[in-house]
Amino acid sequence: MEQTKELGTMPIPKLIARFSIPAVIAMLVNAIYNVVDRIFIGKIVGEDALAGLTIDFPIMMLTFAIASLIGAGGAALLAIRLGEQDYKGASHVFGNTVTFGIIFNAVVALALLFNLNDILIWLKAEGNILVQASSYMKIILAGNIFMMFGFIFSNFVRTEGKPFLSMIAMIISAVTNIILDYVFIGLMGLGVAGAAYGTIIGQFVGVVIYLSYYFRGKSNIHLIARDFVPDFKVLVSIMSVGVSTFIATIGTSCAMMFINQSLQTYGGNEAITSMGAINSLYTFFIMPIMGVTTGIQPIIGYNYGANQLERSYKTLKIGVIIGTVFSTVVFLLMETMAPTFVLLFLNAGSATIDIASTGLRIFVIMLPLLSISLMGTAFFQSVAMGRVAMVLGMLRQFIFLLPLLFILPRFWGINGVWFATPIADGLSVAAALTALMIKRRSDKNEQKPAVSLV
Repeated sequence: MEQTKELGTMPIPKLIARFSIPAVIAMLVNAIYNVVDRIFIGKIVGEDALAGLTIDFPIMMLTFAIASLIGAGGAALLAIRLGEQDYKGASHVFGNTVTFGIIFNAVVALALLFNLNDILIWLKAEGNILVQASSYMKIILAGNIFMMFGFIFSNFVRTEGKPFLSMIAMIISAVTNIILDYVFIGLMGLGVAGAAYGTIIGQFVGVVIYLSYYFRGKSNIHLIARDFVPDFKVLVSIMSVGVSTFIATIGTSCAMMFINQSLQTYGGNEAITSMGAINSLYTFFIMPIMGVTTGIQPIIGYNYGANQLERSYKTLKIGVIIGTVFSTVVFLLMETMAPTFVLLFLNAGSATIDIASTGLRIFVIMLPLLSISLMGTAFFQSVAMGRVAMVLGMLRQFIFLLPLLFILPRFWGINGVWFATPIADGLSVAAALTALMIKRRSDKNEQKPAVSLV
């Protein structure tokens, strides 16, 4: 409990370091396993397999959207309840998050499994690419419950002031996955199925670590049976907060679906394969920014719940500065060394290298400013302003990106597909900055004396 209260008393830079560094390390290791996954598949199984996983990506993002709807929403509410010193309410939020996570996962995973081939064909998978995409996704969906619980428990233990536990669980999970990639793909020749088995087993190991923490009674949350009984008022609250992450993730899924279809039209299978390499690199380098974003959320939520608004805004400001400095360095590296990066996934001499290098350079143009959009949206989610966070998430994906994907390729061909993302990113940064300025002015006018935390 003392560690939780430190969220309202410890100096902000020290808090951010304490919460963000473990999250950054964990997410980097997690991103490394994703990159290694794609390297094994691209180099050993072949470009069709890498293209198959690229086709699978929108479906995987849909399952992650469900996990984030429940997990991120539950964690944000948990942080606020802890800030309000409402420990009974925090336990009730915890139990219901677990219950609804199970229900939502079962419905979505079964629905996708029964319709998988039809969905993949609609996503333009054909021939050997369809075979590879289907083989991988069937296994992932069958074990998706472990991803769901891994996401929920990771957010919860971090909110309780245990960021290092989350880091350890994610690192062990990722290292397990990397080792199993080598065994299943490199040694046993199981192809994309081996990659999927490695992913599921790695996630299972992470969940076991989290469960051992709760079963050993280390948590500040003390659960009773009725905390797990479905309470639809709690569900509405969870969803109202988590819906922003859900919308943003669904938007990413839809955007990737249309990006893949446009790439197929204007660049063929080579462009789809290029997107697999670009997306893996982009995900890898954006993970540290997401780690900082994840680290600042419980700090913002707790202090907002305790009416210490200046601490919430200072946390956001420092987080954005850290993210901007890091992403600027990454941007310069990818602009100057694009061919070197894409060669990690492709064999030397492949015609795909030039397409992927050009796409990568265009795709990351707005990366230096992306922290404003990501952390701004996370701020509104952390203070339980789910509607604002949802609108910001919808603006980037649905209002900005999707129309650009329909318009720009008609004039610029494949380059129009690449340019759609950075233009949408720029517009979303402007929207998030505007919303934050309005919120800051409103809070200054309405702020009440801070509550005592001792």
